Order: sequence, then C-alpha cells, then structure tokens
Amino acid sequence: MTSFAKKTVAVIFATTVLTFLLSAPLAAPSAVRMPSPPTPAFQSVKSLYASKCAVCHGNDGSANTAKGKELKVRNLRSEEFKKMPDAKAMEVMMKGKGKMEGYEKTLGKEKVEQLLAYCRELSNK
Repeated sequence: MTSFAKKTVAVIFATTVLTFLLSAPLAAPSAVRMPSPPTPAFQSVKSLYASKCAVCHGNDGSANTAKGKELKVRNLRSEEFKKMPDAKAMEVMMKGKGKMEGYEKTLGKEKVEQLLAYCRELSNK
C-alpha cells in the first residue's frame, strides 16, 4: 500500500470515528434531566407534614417553634435523628412518644412511611 493510500485510509477512518462520536449523545439521558416539579404525592406528604408535624417540628424540621420549644421535641436535623434507624423512627411515628400522638390508626403505615421519608429529606438540608 502506498503512502498516499495509507493516509487516505487513516483520514477516512478518523472521519468515520469522529462522525460516530459526534452523533452519539454527549451524556446519558438520566444525567441530563432537568429537575422536575414536585409530584402530587410529594405535595401531599408535604401538606400532611404541615398539618400533623410542623406545629412542633417546624416547616424545616428544626423544632424551632413555640410548641416545639415548650414540648422539647426532637430536631429532625439533629445528628441524633439522622443516626436513628428507620425502624425506630417508624415505631415512634406509629405509636407516639411523650406528648406526640401515634399515627398508626389515623394515617396507616404507608402514609407514615412517606412522612418518615419526608422527615429524612428535611434532616439532610
């Protein structure tokens, strides 16, 4: 093969590879997703938290409310809560503790699990 033929093959190969790479997506679709608006389920849990928990624990989970200070409720952003196993947190939320009522009968396990997930989100802020 002549030098000219080798260069031609190399250029064609390089052009083909470059064309392939440029036509492929730059990133996986999941990595490019824009934040989606809150889902209705999230809004539902947020409003449930607001109606059942925020009076004492605060909208941000800090327990920095008059009622929270009066009752000395747990700060959901504290290391103590962050380290608490989900099973223990579920037990407290289902059965109640101190002045906090249990929500097992009124909300059911599924809603309490959703509330716990929301509380965990607050604790990470």
